[in-house]
Amino acid sequence: MTLNIETFIAGPLGNNVVLVSNVETRQAYLFDPSFEPQVVVDKILSEHLKLEKILFTHGHFDHFTGLAYVLSKVSPPPAVGLHSEDLTLWRQGGGARQFRITIDIPGDPDFLLKGGQVLTLGEDEIQVRHTPGHSPGSVIFYIPSQNTAIVGDLIFQRGIGRTDLDGGSYKTLVISVRTQVFTLPPATTLIPGHGPSTTVEEEMENNPYLDLPMEEGYD
Repeated sequence: MTLNIETFIAGPLGNNVVLVSNVETRQAYLFDPSFEPQVVVDKILSEHLKLEKILFTHGHFDHFTGLAYVLSKVSPPPAVGLHSEDLTLWRQGGGARQFRITIDIPGDPDFLLKGGQVLTLGEDEIQVRHTPGHSPGSVIFYIPSQNTAIVGDLIFQRGIGRTDLDGGSYKTLVISVRTQVFTLPPATTLIPGHGPSTTVEEEMENNPYLDLPMEEGYD
């Protein structure tokens, strides 16, 4: 079966919202619904997609601020998944107060993700890989059949996610990238939480933030 992967750029921070759907069964998963979610809702409704799950790469507010709106427009309601290590961050508003932004905090997720978990969309596998560093519960979603990974704010094109926010660690992030991203096939497309897509090979060769020595205790 064939999956369609579509990325929507949303809001003032340029968040990448990813919709993955099965072109035959119309089943779909939504990743990191952010600001201005109407365009994504319009796509789901106009294509008669069956939105089964809404999944989060991590618990920062700009990645979940569109959740409540999507849930209010889609029926039946999809199951919401987040890694357990980011549940506290989620409940505290995802760091919105640090940026003096007021948001409505959503209820708890319906289920908790964990590293090594395998989800299925139709016959296609979606692997959950735990990648702390940007936040304690950051994960990436690797779709082998599409040679694609949705990587949130772990790694960007020639960049990495912030590690100066609560729960962040540079050393941990670099370890996550090296063990969970750079072990994927070199041609794997990486869809980050912000900015253009890239590949494993490109970042292994050109990302300047991952060549630094990992001194003990460096955060």
